[in-house]
Order: sequence, then C-alpha cells, then structure tokens
Amino acid sequence: MNKIIKKFGDVVSKEVYANPGRARRLLTTAYSLIGWKDARFGGSGLAGAYAQMNAVVSRYICHAFQHPYNAAMVNVFFPCEILHAMDVTPMFPEALSVYIANTACEQVFADAAENADVPESFCSYHKIMIGLAETGILPKPLLIANTTLACDANQLSFRRLAQDLQIPHVVVDVPNNIGDDAVNYVAEQLRSVTAALEDVRHRKMDEDRLRAAICISDRSIKTYREYLELRANCSMPVTMSGELFSLVAVHVFLGTPQGEQFINAIREAAEEASKNRSKKRILWLHTLPNWQDSMKVIFDKSERCEIVGCDMTYDVLCDMNPDKPYESMAKRVVYNINNGGAQRRIEAAIEYAKKLHADGVLVFCHWGCKQTQGMAQMAKKTLEAEGFPVLVLDGDGCDSRNVSDGQMVTRVNAFLEQLEGMK
Repeated sequence: MNKIIKKFGDVVSKEVYANPGRARRLLTTAYSLIGWKDARFGGSGLAGAYAQMNAVVSRYICHAFQHPYNAAMVNVFFPCEILHAMDVTPMFPEALSVYIANTACEQVFADAAENADVPESFCSYHKIMIGLAETGILPKPLLIANTTLACDANQLSFRRLAQDLQIPHVVVDVPNNIGDDAVNYVAEQLRSVTAALEDVRHRKMDEDRLRAAICISDRSIKTYREYLELRANCSMPVTMSGELFSLVAVHVFLGTPQGEQFINAIREAAEEASKNRSKKRILWLHTLPNWQDSMKVIFDKSERCEIVGCDMTYDVLCDMNPDKPYESMAKRVVYNINNGGAQRRIEAAIEYAKKLHADGVLVFCHWGCKQTQGMAQMAKKTLEAEGFPVLVLDGDGCDSRNVSDGQMVTRVNAFLEQLEGMK
C-alpha cells in the first residue's frame, strides 16, 4: 500500500481512542480531498467514469459523517429511491468499510468490535461498522433500515447498532418464495419505511419525486443491460474498484442522476472499447478486495486477464414502473438472485458466464460470509460441469488481517495458467 496512505492510517488509528472527534475529521477531510480531486481531474472514458463515481461516494460518506441527522444506515440491497426522494443520505457498511480499508485504518475498528464481543469470524464489513460505532467515530443516523436478503450478518449488526445508538430500526422481511404475494408483502413494508422516515424527518414523502426516482432507476437498469450486451464482445480495463462502483450504481445510488450518469458513461465506454478479446475473461462471484495491492496487480494492471462482470451487479435487472413505485422496488428485492436457494445464484452465474463469454469463474469467499462459503463448492461443481473452470478463493473484502497474500497470488496465477493452457 502507498506509504502516504499507510502513514495516514497509522495517524487515524492512534487518534481513535485519544481523540475520536479528530479521527473522524481526518477521515472526512481525506475523503473530501479524494472527492474533489477525482471530480476535477478524473479524466475521461472508463477511468473518468470511475473517478466521478468515487467522488460521489466520497462526498456521500463525508455528508453522512458531517450531517448524520439527515442520514440513514441501510444495507446494499435496500432500495434507496425512498431515501433519495426525501433527501436522506444513505450510509452503508459495504462502502464505508471499503473506504476505511483503503485508508489503511480498518484494523483498529475490527479490533474494537472484537473487544466488544463481536466474533472474530463475523463479516468484516459489519464488524468494522460496529467498531466505528464502538469507538465513537460513527455518528448517530436518523434511523436504520435493512432487508433480510442474502446477508445474515446485517440482521445482527444493525439490530445491535440500533440498540446501542437508541435510534429507530425498520427491518424489511424478504420471503424466500418468489411471486406476486411476496412482492406485495415487501411493498407494504417499504411503505412502512417511508412512514418511519416521515416521522423522524417531520415531512411527507413527495410522491412525484419518488416516481421520478423510479423513472431514473428504470432507465439506468435498461442502460446497464445494454452495457452487459456490449461487454460480451469487447475488452475493457475494468478494475476491482470499478466493478464495485457499478455495484453501488445499480443498488444504493440507483434512482439518482449520479448513478445514471455513471451507467451511461460505462455503456459509452463499452461502445468505444476494443473488440479484441485476447485477455482471459473472468466472471467474479461476490465482493472484490479492491484494497489489496497484490490482487490489483493481477486484475487491474495485468494484460493476462480482465473482470467481465460480477454477480453482485447483475443480481436483479428487472424493469421498474413509476406508477407502482413500491411494488417495483419490492420486485427488485424479491427477484434478486440471492433470494431463495443457492441454485438460483448458480444458474445466474452460468447464464452470465455464457453471455459474457467468460473463460473462467472466480468465487470469492469473503471472510464471514456464510452464504457464499456455503455455496462455493456447489457452484464450482455445477459451473465446471458446464465447461467453466472455477477458482474458489478465500479472502477478505476489507480487513487485511484475514488475508494470506502470497497464497492468494499463487492460487490466482495457477488458475490463470490453467486458463491459458486451454483452447
């Protein structure tokens, strides 16, 4: 990791207990500067799109830290058009913990959570979030709203956070059965989230603004589907961070002009990209360790391979109807490939591996994610039966303590050699 970043992380870590207010200000200052730099000097093309989205996420994190009375903590699967229509800033551990890791200070917060009785084996994204709260760095948001979809860690961490901070907590229960009844059931719960926000914000939802957000979401999803069609037949310098920006654009920032601008930009970049598909094409399952230099050397800077897609970005790309905003948001949750049995996620991986002309599939078993770890061998067996070599790789999306760097590099290089040796 860059020496300056490492030094910055050391300074923040030392201030966490001595002066948590100063530690928070250091983080917000750093993210503000990153956002300003990327917004002003980000460049053009795909790299420019990534820089602009990095600026957006950085600004949102800073705003949530500086104005927590106007922010809500959510998980990445929560449909945030409700928040955007009410000018509420989303905070979400999946981005917050990644940014903490990329400023080299995640260990102090993970240790703080474990010292507060959070199990070592718990998901690192949520562990770091709890550590931020335990040390007083994380300010108190308006409320917490999360779905039960996919992740069991969020059902424990958000409940604990709400109790510790003494703020309202709304849980959207997502049934495993998929159909109209489930959509209507979830839609009613999303209306309850709106009611809870109206209570704490002391203002009513503007239904026209909600419908406008759904219109943006619908256009964005359609454009992202077009991007994937183009991506199937071109080569692009996609980075792990870039794929994470795609993830937030089609999830938490769906329904915002910034999210739509990003998706339009990557689609345009795909139109202009080279049609030479000489690199080995990797379909990635689960989250990506964009903080890890050794993995960036292979997947971001190497001429050997490229990431063609991630199952967390294409997890649900259904049309949305602005005349039925709550049902549309509910459908996106219910029909997510992570809802129900693991076979749905595996079938989607087969579909997109074929669609994107993948040469191989990497299943990333993020530390503490029982769902991905539980389906990994089933995915490997099924995908290999379909002709796609699979690497199951253990790692951590945001905590360097849980990574065997040399072993990961050896296994990835061996996998690429396997792909290169195939016709």
